[in-house]
Amino acid sequence: MRYVVALGGNALQNIDRQLELKRELLPIAQLYVSGNEVVITHGNGPQVGELANLEAKNLAVLTAQTQAEIGTKLQTAMTAAIDACSGSRTYKRDATAVVLSRAVIDPGSGEFRNPTKPIGRFYGASEAARIKSSHIVIKKLHGGYRRVVPSPPPKDIIEAGTIKELLSDGHLVIACGGGGIAVSTNGNAIILMDAVIDKDRTSSLLARKIDADAFFILTNVKGAYVNYGKRGQSLIKRTSLSQMERYLDQGHFEQGSMYPKVEACLDFVRATGNTAVIGNITNAGEAFAFGAATVIGP
Repeated sequence: MRYVVALGGNALQNIDRQLELKRELLPIAQLYVSGNEVVITHGNGPQVGELANLEAKNLAVLTAQTQAEIGTKLQTAMTAAIDACSGSRTYKRDATAVVLSRAVIDPGSGEFRNPTKPIGRFYGASEAARIKSSHIVIKKLHGGYRRVVPSPPPKDIIEAGTIKELLSDGHLVIACGGGGIAVSTNGNAIILMDAVIDKDRTSSLLARKIDADAFFILTNVKGAYVNYGKRGQSLIKRTSLSQMERYLDQGHFEQGSMYPKVEACLDFVRATGNTAVIGNITNAGEAFAFGAATVIGP
């Protein structure tokens, strides 16, 4: 079986605490050592947001930096997790592979006029007012204020073929970090774009392009909720594509947060007829077993 497992940027609270990160990754390692093909994607919203505050660089360049940094830390912890659960089986030191991945976007997207993707940390109202300028857009979201930047949908993933080859060669692949390095194309030219791409949308596109059997999004909540943060809040458990589409249309999911996760899952289920799951990274084993999580079937 072939799986794509997307780790949310906010879920990677232990990225610098390798022992804790290793424990969280053990269920993914178990998938791999059980003979499955696994691709891990990851977010970078908190990390790229902090870098953007420090360095006046193109967002594509900052995404590349965070892909390398987070990918290397995940690779180190993942290697340790594989060793811990492999038992008598022996795995090569290069069992995991990190692929710097570029995602193609449309340079004419309306996102460049009305940015929607939150990056970086939350701000209080007074700090948000001080930071906001003609070049930095701040919006109020559930939980506070955050910087938002252009985030067009991905049209293609340049390294998708390379990722498939690595999977066929027995590697666990870490790819498409932060939604991929945003690029546009002009003939044979590849142009870095000042944008970020939603990790879940790129992960869903990758899962479709490599013919994944299931798609998992692991974040820092149990799954998707109806009436989130309101009276009557309830976790959505096993559900169908059509029911989840109704919840989406009814406005139960916040833009820039759960909405793109649900949309990414629906895109995958709609295109493949396979199952997509939203679950908690601290309870990944349940998500992989289609248990305590939001499980969306056709």
